Amino acid sequence: MTGARVRLARRRICRRPYRSREQGSRDWRMLPCVIAVWSALLIEHTAFGGIIADSSPDVTSVTGATSMAWHVIGLVLPAGIALMAMIALLMIVRRNRRHCNRRGHRNRRHRHRRRRIRRRFAVPYRHGIVIVAAMACACVSGSADDLVRSADPIARTVADGGGDAVVIGMATAPMTTAALRDADCQTDVRVQGVAVDRIRSPSSITVRVYASGRSCIFRQGAVYRISGTLRQPRFGEASAWLIVDDGAGAAGPRASEIREPAWWRRAGTAMQESFIRVTRSLPDHAQVLVPGLTLGVLGQDTVMTPWTTSMRSSDAADTYAAAAADVDEGYAQRLEDDFKQAGIMHLMAVSGSHFVLVAMLVRRVCARFLIPRWATSVGIVGAYAMLAVLVYPSDSVLRAAIMGMGGVACLLVGRRAQALSGLNWTVIFTLLIEPSMARSYGFALSCTAVYGLVLCGDVVTRFLRGFMPRPVADTMAVTVAAQIFALPVQVMMTPQLPVLAVPANMIVAPFVAFSTIAGLLSLCVSWAIPPLGSAFAWAACLGTLPLERCATLIGGSRFSAMPWREGVTGAVVVALAELIVPLTIMAVRALARSVIHETLRRPAHGYNHSARDDADDGTPYRARYMERAGAWWRETRAMLFERDVGDVQH
Repeated sequence: MTGARVRLARRRICRRPYRSREQGSRDWRMLPCVIAVWSALLIEHTAFGGIIADSSPDVTSVTGATSMAWHVIGLVLPAGIALMAMIALLMIVRRNRRHCNRRGHRNRRHRHRRRRIRRRFAVPYRHGIVIVAAMACACVSGSADDLVRSADPIARTVADGGGDAVVIGMATAPMTTAALRDADCQTDVRVQGVAVDRIRSPSSITVRVYASGRSCIFRQGAVYRISGTLRQPRFGEASAWLIVDDGAGAAGPRASEIREPAWWRRAGTAMQESFIRVTRSLPDHAQVLVPGLTLGVLGQDTVMTPWTTSMRSSDAADTYAAAAADVDEGYAQRLEDDFKQAGIMHLMAVSGSHFVLVAMLVRRVCARFLIPRWATSVGIVGAYAMLAVLVYPSDSVLRAAIMGMGGVACLLVGRRAQALSGLNWTVIFTLLIEPSMARSYGFALSCTAVYGLVLCGDVVTRFLRGFMPRPVADTMAVTVAAQIFALPVQVMMTPQLPVLAVPANMIVAPFVAFSTIAGLLSLCVSWAIPPLGSAFAWAACLGTLPLERCATLIGGSRFSAMPWREGVTGAVVVALAELIVPLTIMAVRALARSVIHETLRRPAHGYNHSARDDADDGTPYRARYMERAGAWWRETRAMLFERDVGDVQH
C-alpha cells in the first residue's frame, strides 16, 4: 500500500464515530485530566502560600477573623475559578446550539449543518466538563490539605522558631542512617498528638525524626512517645524535624515504645533484618547493591534494630550488633556517587519492575496448574501485599502497587490491562487523596518514566530498529523512552545531564532481572533457612558485579555527566531540546523522502510512457541489517561446506 493510500485510509478512519475507532491501548482521554489536576494542585499550593504569606509575616500566629477569612479565601477561590470556567464553557456551547437552531429551521441545508456542528462539539464539550470538574476537585482537595497543615500545632511551633515538644506517633518507615552528622538514625513518624509547653493538641502531620544512642529503637508500625526539639527543615520534603538528643547527660532514652507493630509488620521486619544479616557476609560491593536492588535501600543506609521483644538484654543486643557488621562507609559512598554519575541510580529503588516480576511468576505457576482466573487474581494481590510489606516504602512503590491493583482488576473481569489508562487513573486518584504527592520528586520521576515508556516506547523502538539490530534497539529504546519525560524532573533535582546514561543502562540491563529475582528469593527464605538464603544472596552478588564494574568505569569518567542550569529554567531548556531534536529528525527524513520520491518519479532518457502500467509505484524494499547478515552467513556456510545456497536456504 502506497503512502497516499495509507493517508487516505487513516483519514477515513478518523471520520468514523469515536465508538467504532476506539482503541484501548491508545486511550488518551484521561491524560488531559492528569495534566489539569497536577497543574491545579501546584498552582493552588503556590497561590495558597502566597496569600497566607501576604496576610501576615507569621502565618501560624494569625488568629481570629482575619485568619479565618484568608482560610476561606484560600479554599473557595480556586474552586470558584474552576466553576466559573465550567459555567463559561456551558454558556458557549449553549450559545452555539441556539445559533444552529435558529439557522437550522430555515432550510434543510442548515439543518444538516446544525447536526454536523452538534456532532463536532459533542466530544470536546464532554471532555471539557470532565477536565474542569477534575480541576475543581483538585483545588478543593489541595486547599483542604493546605488548611489542615497550616493549622497544625507542629506547623505553628516550627514557624515560631521551634521548641521542645513531646510527640506521640506511629513510625511509618524503617530506620535508616541519618543524613545529619550529629544523629545516628532517622525515620518518619506520623504524629497523632503533640504536647508543646504542656498543652496537648491533636496532630496529623508527618515529621522526620533524627535520633542517636539508645533512642534508635524505632520499628515500622509501632507507636512511640518521643521527647525532642522541633526545628524547621533545612532540606528534604519533610514538614518538620524532631531532633532527639540522647547524649551522656540524658537520664534515659527519650523515645519509648507504647504499642508494638502488628504481627504482619513484625514478620516483615524480621525478614528484612534476616536478609540484611545474610548480605553482611558478601563482598563489599554486594553488601551495598544487593539490598538496594531487593529492598530499595543501599546497604550502608540500613540500621539494624538493637532489640526486639525477645531480645532486650545487653548481651543479646551485643550479639545482634556483632552479627551485623558495618559496611565500609568510604567505599559505599564512592560507589553511590559513581552510580549517580553513570545515570543508573534508579536501579537501587523498588519500582514497577519488581511487581511485574512477582506477578509474572504467580501467573505462570497458576497457568501451569490450570488455576481459575479469580484464584490467580487473589494470588497476585497477596504477592503484591507481601512485596509492599517487605520493601522499604517510597513513592514509586505506592505508584506501582496502585497501578498493579488496577491490572489485577482487569484480569479478574477478563479484560486486557491498558497501561496508559491505568497510569492516568492511578495518578488522578493518588493526587486527589494525597495532594502533597504533586510536590514529590520521587512520585514525579516514577510517573514520568512510565509515561515515557508507554507513550514513546513503540515509536523509539521502530526508529532504532531501522539501523540497529533488534536486541540492541529494544534495550536502548527502553532507556531512551524512560528518559524523555523524566530527564527534566531529574535536572530539577540534580543540575547535571548524565551523558553516558544510555550505554550504562544498556550494559547493566541483562543482569538486573536475574539479580533482582535472586535477591527476592533470598529475602523470602533467609529468615527460615539461612544457608539457602545465603546461596541466593551469592547468586545476586554475581549479578551485581557487572553493575559495580560499569558504575566504576563510566561513573568515574570525567565525561559521564555535564553540568547544567538548575531549577525550572534548566528543566524547560531540556524539554525544549527534547522537543526540537525529534522534530528536526522528522523534518530531515520527510525532506529526504520527498527528494528520493521525486528522483524516482522523474522519467529517464528514452523512457516510453505508454509502456508504464497503471499500477502504483509502491514502496522500495530495503533489507535490514540482520537480513543482510543472515544472507551473508548462509552464503559463507554454503561456500565452506561446498553446498548449494538454495539447499541452505531451504
